[in-house]
Amino acid sequence: MNFLLYAICTLIWGSTWLVITFQVDSASPIASVFWRFSLGALILLSYCLLSKKKLAYGKADHLKFMTMGLFMFSINYMLVYWSETMVSSGIAAICFTVIVPYNMLGMRLFFKKPITSKVIFGSLLGGTGICLIFINEVLGLHVDKKTVFGLVLGLIATLLASAGNMLSQRSYRKAIPVVVSNTWGMLYGSLFTLIVGLVLQHSFAVPLTTKYLSSLMYLSLFGSVFAFGAYLSLAGRIGAERAAYSGVVSPVIALTLSSMYENFKWTPYIIMGVAFCLLGNILTLYSPKINKARA
Repeated sequence: MNFLLYAICTLIWGSTWLVITFQVDSASPIASVFWRFSLGALILLSYCLLSKKKLAYGKADHLKFMTMGLFMFSINYMLVYWSETMVSSGIAAICFTVIVPYNMLGMRLFFKKPITSKVIFGSLLGGTGICLIFINEVLGLHVDKKTVFGLVLGLIATLLASAGNMLSQRSYRKAIPVVVSNTWGMLYGSLFTLIVGLVLQHSFAVPLTTKYLSSLMYLSLFGSVFAFGAYLSLAGRIGAERAAYSGVVSPVIALTLSSMYENFKWTPYIIMGVAFCLLGNILTLYSPKINKARA
């Protein structure tokens, strides 16, 4: 089950890198984030109502849902879109790999979970692999105020996503179903994005083209409902610090798709980087104790 959940979130999020490019130049980032998670919330809410899931929770739980929604389904995504107007998507991908050490520290601070040398080494291998994959962008990075600001936004977005991970861990440990916490989280996140857009006087209009609407549906259903459901379920089962490694593997999936649809060319650095990522993946996720117990 862990492998299936991991495969779902890495394969889907790897593909969303390509799908998001269909939206970037077509509508305001705030509008795209709002419609993506509003539609995702509507799908999840419909499922919860049809399956008669418990939706009534106390104020303390709703505060957690709200905070999780702001961090995972609103502010962090707006910052990521904004960041990518200042730095390349490759540099943004490197920023997001920082979620692995963020989550390790969070699990240590809030849940007293020890940081193992295996996870640390696997994360370092993965981070090195991502840097090798995007070596040309790293070496060609022109450091100016705009670039630094873009990097800072990317790192803040990743920190907020990690904080959302910690809140989801608390919900999981309280036996609140992931589908329910995601429903409320996306509802609150969408509402906050709407408020931000109205205050900043952004347009929520989007092009009613097949290209945009099909990408919106894919990002809402697969990139939000299925991928986040799988990821947060995985985080609850194996820990947020290990589940976060999907953020390192997803760019590798994206590169594979790019080579198929965008004539992306593989280089020795990229091949070496992918090998590092896969090796780090094995070290981070493989648990001989768990496997032995199941045998």
